[in-house]
This record gives sequence, C-alpha cells and structure tokens, in this order.
Amino acid sequence: MFGKKSYYITTVLTVTDRLEYLQSQLESIKNQTVSSEIFIHWNNDTEYELEYPSVIYRNQHKSTPLYSRFINSINITTPYVFICDDDTLPGKKYLEKCLEFSKNKDVCIVSCGMNFNEGETKYNVNKRIRQSEFLKVPTQVNMGGQGYFLKTELLRKYCNYKTHSTLSGEDIHLGFVCYKENIPIYVLDKDENDKDTWQDLTLGERGNDEKAQWKYPTHKPVRDELMGIYTSLGWEFNIKKSLM
Repeated sequence: MFGKKSYYITTVLTVTDRLEYLQSQLESIKNQTVSSEIFIHWNNDTEYELEYPSVIYRNQHKSTPLYSRFINSINITTPYVFICDDDTLPGKKYLEKCLEFSKNKDVCIVSCGMNFNEGETKYNVNKRIRQSEFLKVPTQVNMGGQGYFLKTELLRKYCNYKTHSTLSGEDIHLGFVCYKENIPIYVLDKDENDKDTWQDLTLGERGNDEKAQWKYPTHKPVRDELMGIYTSLGWEFNIKKSLM
C-alpha cells in the first residue's frame, strides 16, 4: 500500500511523451505549502533519477496510465489525492487552497471545466472554463480535466463503474461517476494577482503542443462514443447539487 502517515495528500503524476516537463512538476509539488507524496505513472523508455521521494508504476501501453492513475486509488492511503496531467504546473499554494475548499465537503476540484447542453449525446462542449480564465467565484461544471483533487475515498468510487475505453475518456468516466454519486465538480476561483494559488502557472500553454491528445484523430470519435454510452446510462447535464 502507498501513502505515508507524514503526508496528507498523494500527488499522482503521469509521464508519457512530455518528459521535459517532469522536473518543473516535481519542483512544483515539492514546494507546495502542503507536503505531498508523489506517485508516478511512467510510460517513457527513458531512465530518470528522481531526487524527490516517489513511487513509480511503469505501464506497458501508452493508454494505460490514463485510467490506471484513477483506478490505482485503491493503493493510496492518504486522505486526499491530486491527479495532475503532464502539462499542468500548479502554483505552490494550490493544494492548500483545494484542501481549504474541500473541508467538510464531498467535492471534486478540477483545473479546467466543461459543461454540456441538456440532451447532448456527443462530446460537444457548450461552455469551457480554461486554465487561463480568472473566475471570481468557484464554478460548478459537468466534468473537468488537467488536474483532479478530491478525497481518496471518493475517488475509489471510480472503480465501481465499468469503463468503456482504454484510449481516452478517463475524465469523462470521472464526470459520470461524480454525477451518479452526487459529488459536485468545481473549478476554483482565481486571482490574477496571486499566482501561488493558480491551478496552472502556464495558463494551459503546455497543453497546446504537438503532443496534445486532443490533436489525435481518434480523440473526438472516441469521446463522442463514450458520451453516447454514459448518457444512455443516465448521465444528465443539469447541475444537480450546489455547495455554494
């Protein structure tokens, strides 16, 4: 089992094609005002010396870390987990802010968010909240991506529902699970004068490179198919619970 008593959060990083970003991510997590154990899903042939304590899980297939980083929540014993995409760089007070917002709440916090129209059955985003936006208040969404912060006991519910792809859509599955389990999903507010609390210091720029999954030709068709499956299973896009 992973998770040490000296830590309150486990941060899960995913290493695939963007190895050049790993060191800055490690420094970002190391410098957080709330200490965190690091658990890395590794899918890169390069050997890498890690100075910061970590657990490494090596994947055999490129798509494996997308889902397994959520499913392996059963191996995490810290109260909270933060799953961070390889193109996201949180400010040093972001985890502290997530903890404060999550206090006495069952909630999932995401770095960027998406809302869909009622009755939608394909991956056609009605409103997207990007990392570059400065929200005045925490905003509830249907699903999100790039970073995911929630109680470990809530994330384990991810395993209670059948997944329908290994190519992509792990974030769609989480959105569906949160809906079924009545766990509201939020993008936090962001003060442009307080970078330490930002969910992504790059404002989403790293996610626009040539390695971005949304540029793959299979990306949209797979997500369209998954949306059809999950809406047929009862996923509706009304905001069904608010904590504000």
